[in-house]
Amino acid sequence: MFEIGEIYNRRSDIHGIYKGQQYGGIATPAEHPYIFIFTGDAGGEYGYIDDFDPNGTFKYTGEGQEGDMKMTKGNLAIHDHQRNNKEILLFESTSRGFVRFLGYCNYIFHHIEERPDRNSELRDAIVFHLDIVNTKNIDKAQTLTSKLVEAPKAVYVTKPSKGKSLQQLREIALSSTPTHASTQEKIQSIQNRSTAIKLYAKKRANGICEGCNEIAPFETKSGPYLEVHHLTRLADGGADLPQNVIALCPTCHRKAHYSLNHLEFNNQLINKVAAIEAEFSE
Repeated sequence: MFEIGEIYNRRSDIHGIYKGQQYGGIATPAEHPYIFIFTGDAGGEYGYIDDFDPNGTFKYTGEGQEGDMKMTKGNLAIHDHQRNNKEILLFESTSRGFVRFLGYCNYIFHHIEERPDRNSELRDAIVFHLDIVNTKNIDKAQTLTSKLVEAPKAVYVTKPSKGKSLQQLREIALSSTPTHASTQEKIQSIQNRSTAIKLYAKKRANGICEGCNEIAPFETKSGPYLEVHHLTRLADGGADLPQNVIALCPTCHRKAHYSLNHLEFNNQLINKVAAIEAEFSE
């Protein structure tokens, strides 16, 4: 359907096929089991600020331009998506009319906070906390994960640490939380996966920048200094898949975000990680 990290024309590739509202941040096609949500920097001045929370969840601002936001329409669709058997697909704007697919999401919880509306009046805004699960068939992912469970601890509640092996960190990063888990367990699982993917990328790099193949610029108390870059997002943060993260020296990391040829460089990095991960799967 959609490939994580790929860029699509919102009008033709999404609404042209699945319909749904062509404007705004939340689209709810009537004839398909999907909810399309869109994030970007354009709405910042109107209180639409989406980013990663320290707990690893993705904070997504609900819809409503004036006055207090209400749990209706698109907001209610997000809140009740699991009950209604709808999948949430998250996209971020890359350029006018084009969006990058970030992955499938699960609603975890929401909170209310004061933010300005489009008239600069403070109002109650709904902020959803979502888990980007990076897989379409969530139930299948949970079934596969359950096979990895070893007594006395399930993978999804196992805390990652530097002392764990590359395979153990990989299993934690790929684990998913059962639907019956409590909200706190779900948040803890997201935190664990977010931490695990960072530790995994650095352990996989083994002190060598995966971009330029140079030794890390210096040592810290916790080991060689490398920064984890998310290859399929404009912003770094949250949980991710092993093939979507790379450990870089500061120079390569800045190049991946800010250089004139950053798109070409990111594609090179994607190919590098694909080759590295292929070796692990052999």
